[in-house]
Amino acid sequence: MMWISIALVVVGNIVYQLGQRAIPRDANPVVATLAAYLIAFVVTLGTIPFLARGVVFGSAWQKLDGSTILVGFGIVAVELGFLLVYRAGWGISTAPLLANAIVAVVLLGIGAVAFKEPITGARAAGIVLCLAGLWLVARPASA
Repeated sequence: MMWISIALVVVGNIVYQLGQRAIPRDANPVVATLAAYLIAFVVTLGTIPFLARGVVFGSAWQKLDGSTILVGFGIVAVELGFLLVYRAGWGISTAPLLANAIVAVVLLGIGAVAFKEPITGARAAGIVLCLAGLWLVARPASA
């Protein structure tokens, strides 16, 4: 299940980025995001027979807390953010890489401080490589 779940994330991200990049420039970003969520809602309902078989939704809802609200706000920020990033002229080959590398570095620090996850030598080297990669990706293209 570990590799299947990562594969789902990778495939989902590729489909997501291609879809975001293809949304027409004259489409309103909020309307486009709302439409995407309506489709996501229908797709999620379709997963119930496979991933939520036997779930009692009344008690399942009661187990949710404020973290679900944070996820909701985060999802909308990512959706609108990437749509606006592409409209601002960022390329599909650089915007996700840049954003995800920054997220990885920030989350490594948050993981160390808030969740006591160790920053090993390998992780420190990874931070340096991410920062070097950010510099290489974000610098202006040479003529």
